[in-house]
Amino acid sequence: MFFRRCHLKSPAAKRTFLKWSLTPAVTMTIVATGVWFTSDAAGAQNDKTTRGPLPASTPDFSPLDRVLSPASKFNDKSTMPVAPDAAPRLRGLGADDRAARANLEDIAEQATRTSGSIFVDQDNVFVKPPVLSALITLNDKMSPLALDAYTGNEISLREALRLALANNLPIKISSTTSQVSRWQYYNALTNFLPAVTNGVTMQGLRGNYVSPAGAYIPIRNPYFSSIASFSQPIFHGGGIIFTAREQRHNFSASKYQLKGTVNDVLLDSADHYYELVKQDVLLQIRVKAVEVSKALVQVNQDLFDNGVNTELDVLQAKYQLSADRQKLIKQQIARREAAVKLATVLNQDQGIDLVIKNRLVSKVRLVDAALRPTDLLKIAIDKRPELKKYEELRLAAKDAVKVARSALFPQINFNGSVVDTGSHATSVNNRFGSAGTPIVAAGGGLAVGSISSATSLPATGNGTSSGARFTTRSLYSIGVDVAWNLGGLGTTQLTQIEATKWQARKTSLEFNNELNKVCEQVRDSYLSSMGAENLIIETSAAVKYAEEGLRLADVRFQEGVGTYLDVINAQHNYTDALIDKANAIIDYNQSQTKLLHAIGCLTIDTGTAAVPLKREI
Repeated sequence: MFFRRCHLKSPAAKRTFLKWSLTPAVTMTIVATGVWFTSDAAGAQNDKTTRGPLPASTPDFSPLDRVLSPASKFNDKSTMPVAPDAAPRLRGLGADDRAARANLEDIAEQATRTSGSIFVDQDNVFVKPPVLSALITLNDKMSPLALDAYTGNEISLREALRLALANNLPIKISSTTSQVSRWQYYNALTNFLPAVTNGVTMQGLRGNYVSPAGAYIPIRNPYFSSIASFSQPIFHGGGIIFTAREQRHNFSASKYQLKGTVNDVLLDSADHYYELVKQDVLLQIRVKAVEVSKALVQVNQDLFDNGVNTELDVLQAKYQLSADRQKLIKQQIARREAAVKLATVLNQDQGIDLVIKNRLVSKVRLVDAALRPTDLLKIAIDKRPELKKYEELRLAAKDAVKVARSALFPQINFNGSVVDTGSHATSVNNRFGSAGTPIVAAGGGLAVGSISSATSLPATGNGTSSGARFTTRSLYSIGVDVAWNLGGLGTTQLTQIEATKWQARKTSLEFNNELNKVCEQVRDSYLSSMGAENLIIETSAAVKYAEEGLRLADVRFQEGVGTYLDVINAQHNYTDALIDKANAIIDYNQSQTKLLHAIGCLTIDTGTAAVPLKREI
């Protein structure tokens, strides 16, 4: 809706009318000069043909000789002398009242400069950035548009989606979670490799060791030991294999979760972008509503000063202006809040006011109209990452049951080790005799060489071998270990198996629940898109009806057969019709984006494509 002067041929005609244009096609004319009493016979005859008979008498002077006060001072309650039988159809200003004429023309010029939302056709709306002077200053130190922002930046839908993919925090968090699952899967694969153990110990031993044989051994030697061993799993009841498979499915599920997060974030970013567009359009509509209210206040004040209408009419006009200004203030805040929310989703500086770059908001079809709900459901089942995620979780839960069962089987490992020890020592053969000396002592006791009692042990000396060197020796071992551990007579493993079975059942139910949600989202998005498309047609018709109703209400008001309340109601209806039309176009675009999201095909390219998505994807 915008306000402009008619381009009439004669200068007198240009000074006579102001034309309030609602759309380029439908206009509403406010007659700014009307009929006044005159003694001219020709004028009287002309008035009889247009306005009805003139009153019998006329005042001594014209009430229009008085210069009106500026529009900002609407407190003039003076009464003007008029003819006793003056017709109530007296309207407007005289051509000689230059001050009032200039005031109204200033309003027209201001409205022309600040023309905002213009509905180009049924499917398009063009939004011009508002002139700051048309907005209400909420803080003397802040811009009425950017408010708390210190600068502004234009952004398009494609740029918003690209920034969301690069900077959105939920996407980064989901990507990090996927990396965690990835390395957990790699960790499970390492169980196929042999475990290697290495250890080194160096001790200084000093003291006495009492043996069970009733001998004590004084020790004064340092002692060194090292071990290098390996253990290769041979059979663990399938636990290693199924654990690796379980982690692989969990890793795949995390990747689909990341895709689902990207899908959700793109939808969220598109919704917040369209919300910013909507708030921008509504801001323009509110600006024009305030300008129209200002013009109507001026007209009613002029009529009151000319003794035509009452002070109640002026107060009603002022109330309407105040109500529209309140809505404009709320809309300025709502537009800025929408910009902050979009910046938050994009993980951008909230101090930068995001402004839409593409000012032509059009109805955009992103999904081919030939695709029926059954076709869309097939695409969704094939493409939705949430369904694939739960399928992977279901398979992981089945493998978890097999892992729990593996605990009932014995574990077989192939082991090998090398043990090195070192100390100050000499060969047993050198200390106790030849290698053929018997080691069985008299009385059945153990002895080495010729030792037959604990008192004859050489270790009962000072604990060191005179002349012995520090030396090391190695011990090699290799073999197979078999272990079969059953906790609580096997009940521990059995209860764990039952728990994993119910977990698998839970995951299967979650998959079915998610499938129902996906089908619901597809059908809801399809119905919303279909409804929004038809609403565009109906709201376009409603705008035309409201335009004509506002024009007729003004004509009736000027002709004296209607009231100013009729004009106010018509203006309300027209403003509401414009808002409904803007909402219908933007809601349709949002529903198309949601439909793409519902079938799992929302990307930067599909979300901004000029050609609708077809079945061949």
